[in-house]
Amino acid sequence: MAAIIAISNGSPAGIPNPVNALSAHVRQFLQTSINNALRDPSISAIILVGRPDGSGVFSAGADIKEFSGSSGGSVTTSEPGGIPTLNDLAHLMEGSSKPIIAALSGVCLGGGMELALAAQYRVADKTLKYGLPEVKIGLIPGAGGTQRLPRLCGVRYALDVIVRGRTNCSSQEGLKCGFLDGVALDKESVVDCALRWANWASNLPAITLESRRLCHRSVPDDAEGVQNGDMCDFALSSCPRKEAGGESAHSTVEAIRASFELSSFIEGMEVEKNVFNDLLYHSTQGRAYRHLFFAERYASSGRRKATNQLAKGKGSVGVIGAGTMGRGIAISFLKAGYAPVILIDVNIKGLEAGVQYIQSIMKIDAKKGRLSPSKLKTALTSLKSSTELSSLANCDLVVEAVFENLVVKRDIFSKLDSIVKKKGALLLSNTSTLDVDAISSSLSPNRRSFCAGMHFFSPAHIMKLVEVVRGKDTSQDTLDTILAVTKRIRKVPIVVGNCDGFVGNRMMHPYTTESTLVLVDHGGGEAGLTIADVDAAIGPKHFGMALGPFEVSDVAGNDIGYNIRREKGLVRDPKTGQVGKNRLQGMRYTEIADEMVEKLGRLGQKVQKGWYNYDKKIGKGRKPIHSMEMQQLLDKYSKDSPCKGTKLEKDEIVQRVLFPLVNEGFKILEEGIASDPSDIDIIYLYGYGWPAYRGGPMFWADNEVGLPVIMNKLEQLHKMHPGTEYFRPSALLRECVENGLGVQEYFRQSKAAKSKL
Repeated sequence: MAAIIAISNGSPAGIPNPVNALSAHVRQFLQTSINNALRDPSISAIILVGRPDGSGVFSAGADIKEFSGSSGGSVTTSEPGGIPTLNDLAHLMEGSSKPIIAALSGVCLGGGMELALAAQYRVADKTLKYGLPEVKIGLIPGAGGTQRLPRLCGVRYALDVIVRGRTNCSSQEGLKCGFLDGVALDKESVVDCALRWANWASNLPAITLESRRLCHRSVPDDAEGVQNGDMCDFALSSCPRKEAGGESAHSTVEAIRASFELSSFIEGMEVEKNVFNDLLYHSTQGRAYRHLFFAERYASSGRRKATNQLAKGKGSVGVIGAGTMGRGIAISFLKAGYAPVILIDVNIKGLEAGVQYIQSIMKIDAKKGRLSPSKLKTALTSLKSSTELSSLANCDLVVEAVFENLVVKRDIFSKLDSIVKKKGALLLSNTSTLDVDAISSSLSPNRRSFCAGMHFFSPAHIMKLVEVVRGKDTSQDTLDTILAVTKRIRKVPIVVGNCDGFVGNRMMHPYTTESTLVLVDHGGGEAGLTIADVDAAIGPKHFGMALGPFEVSDVAGNDIGYNIRREKGLVRDPKTGQVGKNRLQGMRYTEIADEMVEKLGRLGQKVQKGWYNYDKKIGKGRKPIHSMEMQQLLDKYSKDSPCKGTKLEKDEIVQRVLFPLVNEGFKILEEGIASDPSDIDIIYLYGYGWPAYRGGPMFWADNEVGLPVIMNKLEQLHKMHPGTEYFRPSALLRECVENGLGVQEYFRQSKAAKSKL
């Protein structure tokens, strides 16, 4: 007889554990259950399954919340009170005197896969997706994954799964590589399949069971004749540099190398344990990755879940504007199954181009296997287009995505007020900077509660972030529905307050402004700072942003920033020569970015010239090329600077342009525009290319730089440039420094105090 042990039965009553996380309570349950089965003479085999009927997930792995404790994340180091670690469980299973069959279904990741590797046999159904993603949270597998997988499937496969942090390995792949011994037959449950294997395995001689213990196997040679060490060397060459987020990837290779270079499994496990603990306790990169993991989940926690039709992925959606943003937004809703999706544009040629673009992207996705033929057909059928706003009469949700002009947007919403029949329809604006309340005020009072900002990032069908902008009249039900819809279209929603630029773009203002000013201050001549110098300091090879500030501006279009500055009253009138009314006396301002747009037409990549030149024959028209015209313009604007023609160290450039960005983040938190520092970090991760290994601007300020360093530097810069408000240290920054607290700790303590009231 076989004992069936379900991981789900180990969760305490009343505590949801939908992914079967291997918490302390679950591990204790599994240890007790396995030991009881081993002692029971009527039991001849043990089946470990996710849920009693074999449906749903096996296990998504360790309970990551435990990683903040002092017990090796409950993976490697024994805990007080006799609570087993994952390693304890794996050793118990591997040394079992009775065959253990892991019956795998759904998700089997991390520690869940490591337990499966410790079983003598592994079977699965066709729903299985397995992998070892620890590298993505700055760790390595810590319960034998780096030692058992190479012994079972070879070093080549172990490197592929572990170093890449894969989570999408299928049952078919598992059979092919040797991870699985069998797959359930058609109409056979994974439990029934496991029972078949248990009946067979329980009759095998003891020596066969011994041979199934991976701890007694050696790592096999590569089937293609490549030396295992050479494969590890090649894997290292493909990893990010250690200092550029690659600590955990390099460490996985080190641990896998120990599986075949050291003489015993025990020695290899010791290396794995030491590397795991070193990353857990000493790696700032690892803490950054885990901070972001929790931050993303925190952002949408504690809110009511909407249950209406829109939240369930049903309903008609209108998108106003067939430009770059509108097209991407429409694609996102079509892929999620909303129907119909109606694209509106008054320009018939622009509308036709938008429809053709959407159709081409959907077909490309289908060709690459990202969209099934049936879903492609449904999506293409669901796409409608019109030049008339009246076509949106029956929509459940409308997203306006026209250019940034308040008058135009207010006019559109005023018309929607009378056109859209459903009084509970959501009327949303994709504005990136404008006042959501001013837009909402063009609606009748009873509709304003259904209005909010839904700020996508370009290209909208690719970028994961959506800033959900809460206006003063936006209802909680509306917010809850937008959050549900945003998740339904596979985006990450962050709720923010209403102000100029909200969170992301408001923080970008001092960043882009100071990038230009530091260039003009120190540029000019052969020895001066160049556009490429600033981008190199901020970009992937030094600080780690996906692109430097001038590259980003060229990609987005330099006319966008110009139009925003003009709307703010900063740009000199090209006809009268009159300085913008809001450019205050003493305010640091350079007209280099205005002149390059107005007089030189350097709008960016779309016209092959911006801060850089571009050539369609080089790098598909996206590779920046030095521009003599821009160098001459820089020489012109730098000629009167006392610092002209002098270089700055890369770290000094980083401080000059990123410290003001962080300072603005503090001001945003002061004003309640963002509710938590981690929300800002997620916005910058998914919206602005912030390097994940630095954890977001607020995490970086807290953990890499230190708030006293930032405050002192800002004070120094503010003395040098008293008219530059973004150098004035925020009151919240000062308070944190005075109390010796990081900003995340400050908010955690504040929320804890409020919860006791």
